[in-house]
Amino acid sequence: MRLAFKLISFAFFALLSSQEVRSQEAQLSGRWQQISSDAGSCAACFVGIVRQGTVLIVSANNGWSATVQADRNGPAHFATGRGRWKMRPGTIYSNKAFDVLFALRDEQLMMFMVVDLGNGSKRTITAVFARPVPKLPVTRA
Repeated sequence: MRLAFKLISFAFFALLSSQEVRSQEAQLSGRWQQISSDAGSCAACFVGIVRQGTVLIVSANNGWSATVQADRNGPAHFATGRGRWKMRPGTIYSNKAFDVLFALRDEQLMMFMVVDLGNGSKRTITAVFARPVPKLPVTRA
């Protein structure tokens, strides 16, 4: 009887944990508009986050992508992983690998990216994203 209770408890908490991770993934998923970055202002920059199996795929319209996994520490929702900038000869980040962390805080998505420049040095890029505000149609009276 005790073993059955332990197995049922384990299954319940495993299911609850997987539902929490899916909920976090749902909160992170979607389109996010960049509102600030220490790499320069870009009103047209955004990232898209989609779930693909057990991971989240992050694609940015300014030339990088990453694969991350959602996690939770207390009330904090976050995702960590690795990515790479696209090959763009003549640019500082061309084909450079990076580690990335996304943290959801209130209604904003914070990003911390550490780019390995390949010469032993690293560059940290921080950015803040928010959900884009839908454009309302203009009606004339």
